[in-house]
Amino acid sequence: MTSLRAERVTLGYGRTAVVHDVTLDLTEGGVGLIGESGSGKTTLARAFLGLLTPMSGNIWYGTQDLKKVDMRKFRGDVQPVFQAEALDPRMRVGSSVAEALPRADRHRVPDLLEQVGLTPDLATRRPHQLSGGQRQRVVIARALAVRPRLLILDEPTSALDVTVQAKILDLLAGLDTERLLITHNLAIVARLCRTSHVLFAGRVVESGGTADLLARPAHPYTLALREAVPKLGGEPPAARGRAEARPAGTGCPFRLRCPLAVPECERAPALREVAGRRVACHRAEDVLNA
Repeated sequence: MTSLRAERVTLGYGRTAVVHDVTLDLTEGGVGLIGESGSGKTTLARAFLGLLTPMSGNIWYGTQDLKKVDMRKFRGDVQPVFQAEALDPRMRVGSSVAEALPRADRHRVPDLLEQVGLTPDLATRRPHQLSGGQRQRVVIARALAVRPRLLILDEPTSALDVTVQAKILDLLAGLDTERLLITHNLAIVARLCRTSHVLFAGRVVESGGTADLLARPAHPYTLALREAVPKLGGEPPAARGRAEARPAGTGCPFRLRCPLAVPECERAPALREVAGRRVACHRAEDVLNA
């Protein structure tokens, strides 16, 4: 297994911190990062890829600080799967997939395209000649070309229709590759990740086994995310608290939205062990018992 670990990492752009004091391991069985847009998921993924240097804290690759590792070897072990817009519009599909391959291995391009459900004749086309779903599968094929040990996937099925999405999930689930999955889709996290971390305003607010965390949340934000998922034949999801409120600048960042907020929430909660997971909430036991 490829070991990547964040230890008390704070990340930002310029002098503005957007991820705060995060500690987590990319453990075996797949790890999910869950949260709304702006929660810091992609910023954290960029740090794990060595594309962003922490303002404080460390990213560890095995026993080495990521800043000191051989990046050529690292790029072979850890590959990103970004969204379809990451393809160079000037390059043909086959050239994009083959870019990381030695010349002697470029005969693998047709097999890689077929592995993600594309026909080899698409290798001669450019990205603008493909559908969004086809482009996303090319991105996945390109990442698989170097046989990585860990995939970091940023919304890998966001551009796919339901039937193609199912095929890609089957593909990812069947790969002998660890994965860090960034997504808004709780069903995909449940399918591909053994462990999940919920981020709000750049902070981890709940971490634990994915099945338990989604079945019985201990943080009001995790509960709100779960209840926002429409149910077939059911009533539309009801907003809880002030869904439009910005994160609080002091105390618990979720308190201005939280329907369970009390005066104690003006003091920032620390991550603590509750019912087999880690939760940053003063009222975690009340959420579990609700």
